[in-house]
Amino acid sequence: MSKGVLYGVRRAIGWPGTKVVMKARRSLADTKRILHEEGSFDGAELVEDCRLPGERLYRSLDDVPDRGSYFSTMVVR
Repeated sequence: MSKGVLYGVRRAIGWPGTKVVMKARRSLADTKRILHEEGSFDGAELVEDCRLPGERLYRSLDDVPDRGSYFSTMVVR
């Protein structure tokens, strides 16, 4: 993932309200690290392959692999 996109993630974490990260596959490890550094790690959940046969829901980012499905959506509160 490009440094510009990761900068955008870090910047957006400071904004008020709920954030959504779409298609987060390539940046999962970096995004999790940023969320941890910014204190938003515990307020995030992720779903992979939503409404598909292999759907997976992670209520804790501790359980999320560093590289997931192309159809990954993360919600950060």
